[in-house]
Formats: sequence, C-alpha cells, structure tokens
Amino acid sequence: MSSLRPLPIKLSPRARADFIDILRFTGENWSHAQLVVYRDKINDALMALSHNPQLGRCRDNLPPTHLVYPVGSHLIVYRPGKDSLGVVRILHQRMILSRHIP
Repeated sequence: MSSLRPLPIKLSPRARADFIDILRFTGENWSHAQLVVYRDKINDALMALSHNPQLGRCRDNLPPTHLVYPVGSHLIVYRPGKDSLGVVRILHQRMILSRHIP
C-alpha cells in the first residue's frame, strides 16, 4: 500500500556522510558522469521509498523497526515513521549491516 502523500525524507548525519562518500568514491574511481547516474539512482530509490515506505525488507540482524532497500551496490537502511522516513545509513551490500547500525 503506498502513501497518498510522500513522506519527507530525513537523512541521519551518518546517512548524509555515506551518500557523500559514495558519490566521491564513484567520481574518483569511475567518472563524473557515473557519479551523476548513481546519485540519480539513489535519489530515485529514496523518492520511491517516500511514496511507498513498505518497499524495504526486514533483516534478521537488524532491529525490527529498520527496513532495507537495495539500490545498485548499496543498501538503504531506514525507519518508516508516521510523519517521515528516517534514513539511518546507506551502506555497501558487502558490509555487515549490524556492525554499522546503532
């Protein structure tokens, strides 16, 4: 079931730093054009989640309040709330999530 109105997205300071680091790494190792493509892909995923917060899935190694949604090589870890969507982290899919989630 999707929201009638998209939820505002609130990136935690760590999620904001993750996003910046991902884009920096992409630009340095691939190209500015690829940075723009990946930035747009992550932004599109965040918009999709704001319209339908239940798109993500639970993970056994995370608190039940957290959902995970894949985008490219990364996972958006978030908490859907009544009035907003809280993005906790944006981590590489190879990372052990429970080590990086408070």
